[in-house]
Amino acid sequence: MSYLLYGIVRPDSVGCPPGTRLITAHGLAAVVSTVEEMRSPPTVASLLAYGRVVEAIHARQAVIPLRYGCVMENEFAVLRLLEDHRPQYAALLARLPGMTEMGIRILWPLRAAVPPGVGPSPGARYLASLRSRYPTASALDGEETRLADRIAGLLSGCSAERRTEVSSSSERRLLSLYFLTSKTGVERFRRKARKICPPSGAKILLSGPWPPYNFAGSPE
Repeated sequence: MSYLLYGIVRPDSVGCPPGTRLITAHGLAAVVSTVEEMRSPPTVASLLAYGRVVEAIHARQAVIPLRYGCVMENEFAVLRLLEDHRPQYAALLARLPGMTEMGIRILWPLRAAVPPGVGPSPGARYLASLRSRYPTASALDGEETRLADRIAGLLSGCSAERRTEVSSSSERRLLSLYFLTSKTGVERFRRKARKICPPSGAKILLSGPWPPYNFAGSPE
């Protein structure tokens, strides 16, 4: 029997959403449901249903949320997962109680234009595709870095940690900022975030609270 994993919690958690159960070991617990076969690619309905379960867990207790598609072939494999990652999971669960994730996304047109009649070289196209597929904070340009720092300064005192990433297409560039915020501080975060003035021509989107997907790893 295979198991679909939703997240890692403390074993003394306050119960599971309907259709799920806990597998406990080593002071940790995995929230799982049984599955027979995973559809590839997944349907929109299955992704939404999965997300609702993770959100329900997050509303009850601290959780290390997992992305859709983490399947273990049997209960022994789940137990091995908890054993192999015990120090990491324990450290994460020590950081996450009472916390939630807020997001700020800024979408703007690409500013650098290619001269008429001159196409990018194959090497430039390859590097651009890598930047799009594997965005990292180091890919931010100077203006994006200054904007990210300005937003972080405006939200000072509203979050414990921050993550930054950037991605781009042929026409747009998306700067995403994620903040680990206390659940009780969400409204304060929103009030401050509404004061952000996006750059000319850019659009800004505030989202959350969400399960802390972007903080389900080490701070590094």
